[in-house]
Formats: sequence, C-alpha cells, structure tokens
Amino acid sequence: MRRLILPHSQKLVILSTGTKPSGWQWQNRQQQQKIADVSLLVTDHDGHLNFVMKIFLFVLFSAISLCTAFAQSTADTAATRKNSLKINPLSLVLGDVSVFYERMLTKRASLVGGVGFGSETYEYHNANNPLPSLFHYKRATLEYRHYFRRRPLSPTGFYAGVYGRYSGLTLDDYQFDNQGTIIRDPSGTLVRTTRQLYVWMPGAMAGIQTSTPRVVVDLFLGLHYQLPSSSPPLKSVLPEVMSRKGFTPRFGLTIGYRF
Repeated sequence: MRRLILPHSQKLVILSTGTKPSGWQWQNRQQQQKIADVSLLVTDHDGHLNFVMKIFLFVLFSAISLCTAFAQSTADTAATRKNSLKINPLSLVLGDVSVFYERMLTKRASLVGGVGFGSETYEYHNANNPLPSLFHYKRATLEYRHYFRRRPLSPTGFYAGVYGRYSGLTLDDYQFDNQGTIIRDPSGTLVRTTRQLYVWMPGAMAGIQTSTPRVVVDLFLGLHYQLPSSSPPLKSVLPEVMSRKGFTPRFGLTIGYRF
C-alpha cells in the first residue's frame, strides 16, 4: 500500500498502488470536492467567515434594518398627522368657497371648523328694472365627529356628528310693495334697499372619510333646522332657500391634505 498526501484543501484518500478508483469512489470524491468548494464560499481554511460572506451579511442586515426603520417611521408619521385641511370642490363650481379644518381630539373624536362665502346675481330682464339683484352670504360651521373605526389618530371610516352653522345673508334689491310692485320715490326713481338677516342652523350628520397618508376624501350628508333672525324670507330662489325657517338637507364632498 502507498499513502498519497493531498493538499490541505483536499480530502485524504488512500488507494491501492496500481489500481484505479472504482465508480463509487470517484463519485464520492466529486461530492466531497463540491462540498469543499461550497464551504470555501462561506468559510476560509481556518473555518472563519470569509471576507465576501461578511460583506454579504453586512449588506443584508443593513437593508433589513433600514426597511424596518422606514416602516416604523412611516407608521409613526401617519399616526401623528392629527390635522386635515379640506375644500369642497362641488361648491367651487357653483361659485361658493368652503374651507374646513379638522383636528383630532382623541383616537376616535375630532373637531371640525369651517368657513364659506359666495354671491349670486339675479337679472330681471325687464327694461323697467335696469339693475340686477345682488345676493351675498358668509357662514361659519363647527362640527363634532365620532369615528367608529378603531384606528388611533386616523380620522377614517364611518362617522356621525353634530354641528352648528351660523350664516349672514345680504340681499341688495329693489323695494316692493304688498302687491309686488317696485316702489318709486317722488322723482320717479326706482327705490333700492339692502336687507340683512342671520340664520342659526343646528343639525346632525353622518359620513365616511378615507385617506392615504396625505390625501383625505370626505363624503357626508346632514340635516339641520334653519332659524332665521327675521321673516319673511328673502326673495329669489337661493336667498329664499337659505333664509326660510324649517328643515334643510346638507350634502358635501371635501378633499384635503393631512399634516
């Protein structure tokens, strides 16, 4: 028998002199060599992690740590966005401007404040009435909302609330008598007058709000009871609707920004 000493990185194999390795021995040597090659990718000859593997593990753990930190930071940032600033795009089409600010008070309750204003012009299309009727208004709204979805500091999902609205209405129009005829002064000039009244509106509402980390979409429906400061209501369609006494529905769609 003769002993063959192979390099340190290879396995020691003892074969009979003058004989060739059998098929089983040759396959076994190939498998051992593959295992040794794979082992060298992970460890060096001394059994320690090699440089390439250390770099790989460092990059892997760094990426995991960064992803975890980013996810936690995003969640924390979204949870601390207690404010929303919203506008009503539907009212803009009608020439009305409505802006709302919402602030979370607790995990499931918020307070909403809003302001709005607008104006309308009504043409008489009559040679005897050369000037149009001018109507303008302004209002302030305060809402308290309760959200039913359990998401901390996130005003999303279904909600119900109560609100109060206060409006100031001004109508600049001709002055009419009891028969609906415009009053003229002694010189024959048509008399114009400016009438003002204020309307207090307590009501209740329900809606649904959804949002991304930044964008808020709010859809709601409400009903309030109008209590004007004087009567009869102002003439023309919109002034009359806004100044008459009784129940009036409220519908809105707002889009806003969370911060």
